[in-house]
Amino acid sequence: MATTSPAPSSATLEAVVAAVAQVLSCPVELAPDVAAALDAFEAAHCLDPRIQPAFTAAVLRGFVREMEPQVVHEIVEPLGMAIALARWGDRLLVIGPYTHEPMHPGVAEEVLSRLGIPSAHLPVYKLYRTRYPIVDAEYVYRGAAAMLQAAGSEELLGSLREVVAEGGAITPGFGEAPQSAAFTVIEERYRLEREFMDAVADGSSERALAALHRMGRMPQTISYLNTPFLGTTILRIMARVAAQRGGLPPVTIDAISQEYAQRLHRIGHTSDKRRAVSFTAQMVTDFCRHVRRHQQRSYPQLVRQVADEIDLHLSSQVSTTELAERLGVSASTLARRFKAATGLTIAAYTARQRAERAARLLATTSQSVRDIALFVGYDDANYFVKVFREAHGMTPTAYREAHTT
Repeated sequence: MATTSPAPSSATLEAVVAAVAQVLSCPVELAPDVAAALDAFEAAHCLDPRIQPAFTAAVLRGFVREMEPQVVHEIVEPLGMAIALARWGDRLLVIGPYTHEPMHPGVAEEVLSRLGIPSAHLPVYKLYRTRYPIVDAEYVYRGAAAMLQAAGSEELLGSLREVVAEGGAITPGFGEAPQSAAFTVIEERYRLEREFMDAVADGSSERALAALHRMGRMPQTISYLNTPFLGTTILRIMARVAAQRGGLPPVTIDAISQEYAQRLHRIGHTSDKRRAVSFTAQMVTDFCRHVRRHQQRSYPQLVRQVADEIDLHLSSQVSTTELAERLGVSASTLARRFKAATGLTIAAYTARQRAERAARLLATTSQSVRDIALFVGYDDANYFVKVFREAHGMTPTAYREAHTT
């Protein structure tokens, strides 16, 4: 049962509404009269009921009647516009319209052609589309949460749910079983999931990404990959399990997983599919790279553990004593076994790995040499240059010039 704080004043709610609208740069309304609010929305923001039926009051009223409370529903319609709706009690929160994508050259023409809308509507559509801001779904969700709190409710707001509007209806329909897809399609999804995990366990990023690509093209009714935040979280867990199957030590798995969990939290419930796909591909590739490198080593288990610890903490000062204590051997035994297996002391191996990591950063980023030196564990930039020159036969600046275009 819902619990509420003392009812806030109307002036307080109006101030919060105004603040959220200013932050998002799009219309925001918290309305007690649902019918009137949706009539006003259509009058103000529907381009034309004939070509944008999802933004008509009649269609939205039907949707709101079936809409689950405490959940932010983002309706994305074919013209590229979106609106977020949430209800609790007798109030309806309406955020939008807004869009997720900029109007690049040719986009308007492509949209109207795909929808079979006469080109005579092109000038009006361009003006309409560019009239509204580009807003990330995560900020819409946070704005809705702020509104809920301001309205006096202590209930938690549910997740963001994207709903695709097609034609005059808003789909998918509510009340349908999520298993409504054909059994053959469900079996194919499970087959691809197994293929994905087998590829990660083998350290094959090419096969893993190919399986992900095929999974992403499956019907949205059963593909969690199309759900913001959730899909990437599930894939992170699957990749962790698969990497463990591939022999990657738990300490390495946890370090990679925690890094991407933090980065995913910053990205949040993004509706930018290209950004989400790029993030997921990078995460999967990173897991596969570590699995592959670990499997290719012919070192004994103890030496592999030391190498993994060094690789994961290049920014920190490596202590042989601390490593030995963590791995349950004496420092002298650890140093002797490491040198026998690799031909290098732990310090020399660390310096080599730092130089290799720095080389990748020099070739692929615009970070300064000093920042890269700090990132790979050198407080003294001059000493870093000396170490780098010994490893690569040239200074960091010369290396960047030779390996970038």
